[in-house]
Amino acid sequence: MTSLASVMDIGLSALFAAQAGLTGVSHNIANANTPGFSRQQALFAARRPLILSFGALGRGVDVTEIRRIQDDFLLANLRRQSSRRESFAMVDSALTEVEAILGSVDNDHLTSAINDFFAAWSDLANPPIDTSLKSYVLSRALSLVEDFHAVGRSLDEAVLDLEQRIESGVVDLNELLQQVANLNEQIAAAEIGGPQANDLRDRRDLLLTQISELAEVTVHEREDGSVDVILAGRTLVTRGSYQQLATTTQRSGDGYQLTVITADGQQPIELPTGRLEGLMTARDEHLSEVRGQLDEVARYLIDSVNTLHIEGRSGGTLGIPFFVGDSLATIEVAEAIQNDAGLIATSRSGAAGDTDIARAIAALADEGIGGPGDASVSDRYRTVLIDLAGQRSSFAFLTENQNNVVHSVQAKIASVSGVSLDEEGANMIRYQNTYNAAAKVIATVQEMYDSLFAMI
Repeated sequence: MTSLASVMDIGLSALFAAQAGLTGVSHNIANANTPGFSRQQALFAARRPLILSFGALGRGVDVTEIRRIQDDFLLANLRRQSSRRESFAMVDSALTEVEAILGSVDNDHLTSAINDFFAAWSDLANPPIDTSLKSYVLSRALSLVEDFHAVGRSLDEAVLDLEQRIESGVVDLNELLQQVANLNEQIAAAEIGGPQANDLRDRRDLLLTQISELAEVTVHEREDGSVDVILAGRTLVTRGSYQQLATTTQRSGDGYQLTVITADGQQPIELPTGRLEGLMTARDEHLSEVRGQLDEVARYLIDSVNTLHIEGRSGGTLGIPFFVGDSLATIEVAEAIQNDAGLIATSRSGAAGDTDIARAIAALADEGIGGPGDASVSDRYRTVLIDLAGQRSSFAFLTENQNNVVHSVQAKIASVSGVSLDEEGANMIRYQNTYNAAAKVIATVQEMYDSLFAMI
């Protein structure tokens, strides 16, 4: 037979279980707005019953576990999708900045400067030839050269900004890796022979998601609860140890550029998808391509004008190259012409009133040096703008679409792991009623004890 003590013990177990459940509810409510928090749930199991001749009598309830509600598959998917979003967003941001530098297809300063330059030659092509018109051609040429240089400087600054963001991102990545290693030690120590350290695991998962935004990583959990963080086949975190990354400047085909390496072995890292990779891609592919296209435009302008100008005569002397240089950064008006605008050639014969060279150069505004069907300088530059606008539009779409994917995964995670205040409020009332009922059982047993003692 059972005793009153057994009934008291059952009531106490119910009281403790309700208290544990209410503590979990309070913890969930307190962290409803904590980033990365996963709701926790108290799990209960009936105690082993007491077997008697007439049947089995229950012995109460035990709290078996405080479970952290989390879906590891959704979390891994969130990390992958976040890496892609950040990569697309970085390229989109860089292309938007380049588009701001060059201007839109319908409104850009460099096209106006090119048109003004050829318009000045058109004015010069109309006899009689006035020295002031040659000075005007020179001033338009100098203005055009300065615009080319200004675009080049702005692109250099854009590249520098990308490299500064890469350096900052590597610093952030190192800090996050160190924090994960520290949490590995805390989790392993807390879980020795005991339950999971739920809140520490939440903090670590949040850090791993932030790492994935910078660079996609693979995560493997060990039996002791610690995780290995692997980036591009290289293990950066193992238990409480971690490997730092660094940046260095290495020689490239265009001079020197920033590269990410391991801090100890100085080995280059091929960055996987993520913010850092997006910044690298924007610098090495998209900005490099735009600059190459602009160099081609500048080179075509130089070659086209010089091809005609050196055929002319001015002041009884043979024509000289009008421009020098071969790129966006090196284009200049020939020093001799800067010193004496009178050296600007207008004709092959040098005869008064002959302006065949000036007319031919002015015609470059509408067609290339190859004649009809050959794209003009303005057309070639316009093609650069159209290509840029197309790329930026494409990456804007990819960024928006990937952002929607990330939000969708986040919503799924929230439905599984997020705290619902309505649900927690209902659980609070349920545990409160259980607590009150258990307390009533204990009070009833106490009254029975009092009655028993009164009989003695």
